[in-house]
Amino acid sequence: MRRSLFILIAIALGQCAFSVAPSSKKSLTISNLFSDHMVMQQKQKAAFWGEAAPGAKLLISASWGRQVSIIADDKGKWAAKLSTPGAGGPYNISIKTADTTISITDVFIGEVWLASGQSNMDISVSGWPPGDTIANSKQEIANANYPEIRFFKVPFGISAKLSDSTGGKWIASSPQTAGNFSATAYFYARQLYQKLHVPIGIIQSSIGGTPAEAWTSKAGLEKLGDFNEVINNLDTLQRAKKLNSNTPTVLFNAMINPLIPYTIKGVIWYQGESNVGRAEQYKKLFPLMIEDWRNQWGDKLPFYYVQIAPYLYPAADQKEQSQKLRDAQRYALKLPKTGMVTTLDIGYLKTAHPPYKQEVGKRLAAFALKNEYGERDLVVSGPLYKKTTVKGNEIIIDFESTGSGLLASDKGLFNFEIAGADKVYHKANAKIKDNKVVVSNDAIPNPVYVRYAWSDGSSASLFNKEGLPAATFTSEGGL
Repeated sequence: MRRSLFILIAIALGQCAFSVAPSSKKSLTISNLFSDHMVMQQKQKAAFWGEAAPGAKLLISASWGRQVSIIADDKGKWAAKLSTPGAGGPYNISIKTADTTISITDVFIGEVWLASGQSNMDISVSGWPPGDTIANSKQEIANANYPEIRFFKVPFGISAKLSDSTGGKWIASSPQTAGNFSATAYFYARQLYQKLHVPIGIIQSSIGGTPAEAWTSKAGLEKLGDFNEVINNLDTLQRAKKLNSNTPTVLFNAMINPLIPYTIKGVIWYQGESNVGRAEQYKKLFPLMIEDWRNQWGDKLPFYYVQIAPYLYPAADQKEQSQKLRDAQRYALKLPKTGMVTTLDIGYLKTAHPPYKQEVGKRLAAFALKNEYGERDLVVSGPLYKKTTVKGNEIIIDFESTGSGLLASDKGLFNFEIAGADKVYHKANAKIKDNKVVVSNDAIPNPVYVRYAWSDGSSASLFNKEGLPAATFTSEGGL
């Protein structure tokens, strides 16, 4: 009797244990990017991805009349593409397996851009008072009632390994929410919305005080070679708790990789201050990062960026260095589908975070409006150095992007310097002649080199007639 009773109790306990054992079957999941209030890129085969039980059949259906079915692979990974219509909404999307449904509501179709970089992209519309403010901030927030402008802000994170997931959620613009959005990206989005009249989605992935190498993938950095010792020892650094937001590739791993391959139109970027002092490296690193992101997305994404503004850097090792970084940023223009906003006229020397983000957003948007959205007649760039010709004791400077003609500031032309073969620079006399700038100095009978706005705190004196400033340059660099 006792033996039989023991057996019955054991069987009962076993059944109980079996009934409460956790299931090993994967549930249907999808990135937070695919959630209520999302914005999707119009007229594209938009990427979806996630996890489910291995071999599970999924059906993705959209209320605009499109659907696609796929089967999860043997590891439970799945990916699909769903055709999107022209701009509009709101729509609903459902993702179903045999036993689970994910419903996404209030979906809009329009134009989606990734906004990334360091503090000048990260600073919000409400600013960081008292030291770093945004011009007219309170009124801008009060007027931010644009429910079809939506932001997805990627939470800060660092990782030694590639991450597939991110937190965050889509939030529509309103006076209650816009104060937390990137000011540069918000004013960019608003300009596009007012011109295009379509929903605008911004994926904001930015954090202050971060160098370009932290935003670049390990595979990309390996091509440069400068950071291999660090990136090959990331696991060791992580165990020693020595990773931080300056560590090469860790921001890419945690804050960019989870976004790939979400279908976007292009990228806007504002960064460079944390690479001041390493301008020669940046000439290679920054274009490499752009190409790296394009390779990761499998698309030659438009990439529009902002040249850092004048600022009197306090650190002794960075004194009179930022002009070299500004010039280095120019080198990325060699890549196709790039554009550079110059800010020499809208800096604020008391801070590295100038308050005039409305103008920055407007200038960034001009590149997109011209190159992506058909406003071909727009002049979107200030004068860019092209070449020099020496004639007697004068150097004649040719520029690209002169618009309807070169124009001197109200105070005339200044901040031009000239040098002979010894590279000892002197202040130059400068004048505009035949839509070129002619510089000279009587003390230099055989000039060789010229440079412009070559100091931390330089301001603009040369514009095109459309009011856009010329960019810092030196003829020494060969570009």
